[in-house]
Amino acid sequence: MSDSISSADSRTFQHNWMLLACALVLVWLFVFYDSLAHMVAVWTNSETYKHCFLVPLISVYLIYEKRHQLTFAVINPAVWLFIPLLCVQLFFVVADQLAINLFMHVAAVSTLILLVWALIGTQAAKTIAFPLGYLLFAVPFGEELVPLLQEVTADLSVSMLDILNIPVYREGLYVYLPNGAFHVAEACAGVRFLIGTFTIGVLFAYLNYAKYWKQIAFIVVCAVLPIIANGFRAFGIMAIGYYSDMKYATGADHLVYGWFFFAFILILLFYLGSIGADKKQAINSLPTDLPAQGSVRSVWSAGIILFATLATPQLLSAVVFSFDNKVGVDQHFQRFVSNSDIVETAAPKWAASTTDDVYYGEWQGLKFRAIYVNEKEQGQELVSFRHRVFDNESWTQAEVFLTSIGNARVKVVKIVNVVGEKRTLLAWYQVPNLQSIKGFDIKWQQFVNRISGHPSDGFFIVLATNDMQQAQRFMSILNQTSG
Repeated sequence: MSDSISSADSRTFQHNWMLLACALVLVWLFVFYDSLAHMVAVWTNSETYKHCFLVPLISVYLIYEKRHQLTFAVINPAVWLFIPLLCVQLFFVVADQLAINLFMHVAAVSTLILLVWALIGTQAAKTIAFPLGYLLFAVPFGEELVPLLQEVTADLSVSMLDILNIPVYREGLYVYLPNGAFHVAEACAGVRFLIGTFTIGVLFAYLNYAKYWKQIAFIVVCAVLPIIANGFRAFGIMAIGYYSDMKYATGADHLVYGWFFFAFILILLFYLGSIGADKKQAINSLPTDLPAQGSVRSVWSAGIILFATLATPQLLSAVVFSFDNKVGVDQHFQRFVSNSDIVETAAPKWAASTTDDVYYGEWQGLKFRAIYVNEKEQGQELVSFRHRVFDNESWTQAEVFLTSIGNARVKVVKIVNVVGEKRTLLAWYQVPNLQSIKGFDIKWQQFVNRISGHPSDGFFIVLATNDMQQAQRFMSILNQTSG
């Protein structure tokens, strides 16, 4: 009789637990729908993040592989996780108001991980800790490393050319040889290979090694080797071009060589990783009886707490940030354009192409470019890697540093093209009450503007000049009409 009651209680527990799990997943989808949709759009539109489509499938498969261990794990909801879960929700609210897509993506995925952990309990979560953590690789991140990787690739290439005594002159990302010139463009940075190799390498380390030190060592190799290999690839292209008098390793040869080189490095990496692989210990036996589960009351108690945790920050966000911010910087900027000595012009040849709302103008002989961003209406970030100071396909950065103009902090970028033309550009962000190139300062000012009921939209502005006093006058006029 007691056995039948125990069996009935177990079925009731499982039924209630499944209802709770489905309900919480639906709430999670509702709360983070916009962020998840944006994340998938990034996967779709960027070649760098195509592999992210596979990450959830890999995690699900790895969890499926653990199904037998999960069957005999104690399912006891961890209610205490509402504390870190609440912190993540508040983090998401702030990131949403600041329109920091990366943080919003991290919050969405982290919430799902914490929800699963809270639903199944700590003991069961340990069984699938890696598959849950691997979901973080679905967050599109890494393109911010492109400028750094370009510099590293150029440095490695020039160093190896010097070893072979090949005459070389470098200016920015242009590498000049006696019989030709090479540009270390964004596509040459190797960021796709680095992100893809690192993502696969972490999975490979988990599957092949049982000892933590081996896993960490292989992951470090997967992070470093692609960067060094990309430098060798660029060097090889330049050396082949030099010795063949630019007949080979250019155009289509460049691409074919690159793909074969990366394929070779990937095969070599995994061959090295197979050396010293640890054998996974087979599970010889499993318990014959199911362990005691949590009670039905504990399931619904956890459900109420988790539902409240997910809903409360959203309600606070709706109340605190419910005011209307329709009057924005754009109106101030249009007034500035109409009342000042500004003439709308064609795009300067140094300006990067863009699909954003952009204005090209000239003020007292100074040409400028202003990209307007209303984050709430456009669904884009003002402080973003995609806002380029110059057209990096035709120009390269020769020097960059930060300086102060009045109370504003701006970036000074000196650029040069392949025929030796030079320009000095000043770049900064413009929001009400602040002009600065520092992303954190701008984001914080936007947040302050929003909670105080002021507009939080703004501009990314690039001005071509080396006259700092004239630039200060231009910035003062702009600040007066947008503050």
